[in-house]
Amino acid sequence: MPQTEPVEAQFCFGDNITIRNISDLKDDLLGHLTLAGRLTLVIDDDALVDLSGVQLIVAAQAFARREGKALRLARPAGGNLRRVLERAGFLANPAPDAARFWLHAEQA
Repeated sequence: MPQTEPVEAQFCFGDNITIRNISDLKDDLLGHLTLAGRLTLVIDDDALVDLSGVQLIVAAQAFARREGKALRLARPAGGNLRRVLERAGFLANPAPDAARFWLHAEQA
């Protein structure tokens, strides 16, 4: 039986990735991640982001790993997302896989 390539898709977060709409975002993100083998997250630098948004992305990473799927950011974390990551300590001496995910960085 021939193997097929995993479906690639993008998930574009809106301009509000906060506790106010995290439940709807979770449902939408999970739906996209369930259907796609590789999912790219698009987050605008000026999107409102709070820690619940970061927690959603971290939970999506764990789900993707468990399911053998790929999850990545379209570009390195910037703007409000980066500020939340810095304040929450995610970028203070990150593990290599975290640096690759959030910053698209390779650590020596």
